[in-house]
Amino acid sequence: MMSGGELAVHRSNTDRYIGIDPTEIILIPRQDTWVAGTKTRGDQPPRDPQLFHVIWAPETGIVPMIEGTTRRFDFILVGSYDAIVAIGDHWLEGLQDNEIDYVYPFNGYEIKCGGTSYGSKPVA
Repeated sequence: MMSGGELAVHRSNTDRYIGIDPTEIILIPRQDTWVAGTKTRGDQPPRDPQLFHVIWAPETGIVPMIEGTTRRFDFILVGSYDAIVAIGDHWLEGLQDNEIDYVYPFNGYEIKCGGTSYGSKPVA
């Protein structure tokens, strides 16, 4: 367990790290709804804007779709300890759809999560 002083140092360092290359993101929660055995995904009201540091994975992949292919990019978001993020949250940058796939366990000084971006190129 961290002391209050150690926690304050980690939080300050996280905020400095985010401040080096901040990206303002408005996350939109998604809710799955089942109707007659069919799942639909609907957007909920967007969260307030938040600052994150986006880390893009160096590799991409080609993903087949019904109408051709698209590219897949993996990312990690690092946010302040009080950022609000949930699995399924997403944000759009043009036609690029970025979705949170997982959230790391809370450590008290940062929120870290990862996800996948589908489209022609990542935007951050």
